[in-house]
Amino acid sequence: MIGGWAAVVAGELAKGSLDHGEAIHEIMIQHERQGLVTMSIFTVVLVWKMYRRFALPVAEEWVMRVLSIVGVVGVIYTGAAGGKMMFEHAAGVPTKTLEAEVQNREAGHQHMPGEAEDHDHDSPAADTAKATHVDPPGTPPHRH
Repeated sequence: MIGGWAAVVAGELAKGSLDHGEAIHEIMIQHERQGLVTMSIFTVVLVWKMYRRFALPVAEEWVMRVLSIVGVVGVIYTGAAGGKMMFEHAAGVPTKTLEAEVQNREAGHQHMPGEAEDHDHDSPAADTAKATHVDPPGTPPHRH
C-alpha cells in the first residue's frame, strides 16, 4: 500500500514537468485515473479487513477477494498505460534529447571490423539467413 500510494504521489508530482503533446496528455489522464482508482480499491480492502480484524465472514471475504482481483486488473491496465506513454510516445524524455536522438539515428552508424552488423531484410545476407532458417511446421508466413 505504501509503495502504491508513493507511486501515485510521484506521478502527481512528475506530471507537470513532462514535455508532452495531446496524445501523451490523454494517456497521462487515463494512467492517473486508473492509478487512483486501483489504489482506492486496495485501500478499501485493507481498511475493511483491518476494521474487521482480518476475521471476515465468508461472504465478505469473497467480496474482498473479488475487489482484490479488480485491483490487480487495475494495476495491469495502469502499467500498460504507463508503458504506452514511455515506449510509444517517449514520455519523460525531454524534447531536446529526443530531437538529438532522432538526428543521431538518421545519421546512421558504422560497425568496427568483426562487430555484428545490422542487415536489411532485402540484403543478400538476409537472403542467406532465410535460406538456412527453418520455421516450425504450421508457422504462418512472415518476414525475419
